[in-house]
Amino acid sequence: MKRNHVLVIALLLLAALVIPTATGCGSDFTEQKVDDFIASIEKSDAIDTPDTIEDGWIQGGSDTAFPPMEFSDGAGGYIGFDIDLCTALAHKMGLKLQVVSTAWDGIIPGLLGDRYDIIMSAMSITEERLEQVNFTDPYLPGILAITAPLDAPITSPEELAGKIVGVQVDTTGQFAVEEIAGVKEIKKYPDILTAFQDLAAGRVECVVNDEPVNAYIVETNEDYKARFANTGGIVTPNDYGYAIKKENTDLLEAMNAALAELIDEGVYQKICDKWSLTGVQ
Repeated sequence: MKRNHVLVIALLLLAALVIPTATGCGSDFTEQKVDDFIASIEKSDAIDTPDTIEDGWIQGGSDTAFPPMEFSDGAGGYIGFDIDLCTALAHKMGLKLQVVSTAWDGIIPGLLGDRYDIIMSAMSITEERLEQVNFTDPYLPGILAITAPLDAPITSPEELAGKIVGVQVDTTGQFAVEEIAGVKEIKKYPDILTAFQDLAAGRVECVVNDEPVNAYIVETNEDYKARFANTGGIVTPNDYGYAIKKENTDLLEAMNAALAELIDEGVYQKICDKWSLTGVQ
């Protein structure tokens, strides 16, 4: 988890300077066209519709305070990369998507207790989690950002020694920081937006969390953008996957088949471009 720091830091610094915009699908690319395209996706003849908790629907448990992956649209609904991709996956399987907003610290128990069919919440694939649930094939690579004040940058994991670090509880950000020697204090928050509020208030010296999420939060908040940046990074081997109960093998097979079709057809890349994310290669 501590390899290739120089390369990653350079990439993260570059990413922090780029305002997320919709580009990359040709001159006629617009968010609305992507949304319309997702809505028009039909069931694949090659995929059998799997059994789900509620017929006709796939319910996705999600910590909906994690932009740009999943967050409120301000009108009672939810938007984000995971919402778009899982909507497309659902259509490929002959289903519709329903978002079940769920606190992160209870998200795996909620899946195991049949509150929803999948965890749709930028969850990293780890050995510990694989003991409880299955994961789909990876759909995004895992890189952590160290977000710090512009006038007090933290450029490497080693520089976290002696610092008060904000993380979201039970995430790969927390786990990575716990492996770093000399950290003064790890403050754990129920959601990442609260960690950023404490960064702005000076109660933590940096926030360690998923790189695309930190970049989006900083770039879409004028106060944060003027004060903070992704100044360093931590490479992890933990890509994102959608979690599924171990016994739901038909659903896992259908999700993987649908993801492969969306990648082959270019739909996956359109969704990545809409949210300015680097997808799996």
